[in-house]
Amino acid sequence: MKKILYIEDDAAVAEVVLEILEFEDYDVITDSGKFLHSHLKNHQIGLVLVDEGLSWCWGSDLVKEIKANPDTAGIPVVMISSANEIDKIAERCGANAFVRKPFDMYDVIDIVNEYYKEA
Repeated sequence: MKKILYIEDDAAVAEVVLEILEFEDYDVITDSGKFLHSHLKNHQIGLVLVDEGLSWCWGSDLVKEIKANPDTAGIPVVMISSANEIDKIAERCGANAFVRKPFDMYDVIDIVNEYYKEA
């Protein structure tokens, strides 16, 4: 099963993305980001989706942590956010790509299919 970690603390948004990706045969783990390292250690994650505006931290800080760790640096990361400058934020923190909210479901599917890496 192709496994994705989705860091998002808005349950309604997380549910929409979860349904889209499960229909595409991805197994999605959703989390607020607080258990990021545990999920990366305990699962074969092929892609991480991260929202920028989390209630307790910036998603871009989590992306930097993923990319700075030699064990997780190779995992593709896609930011999904309504932040005004998400393109610049994604570039600065080392994310592989971004999707701007509100999004079209096909944009999410296309970017996930493009960047998903078999673990």
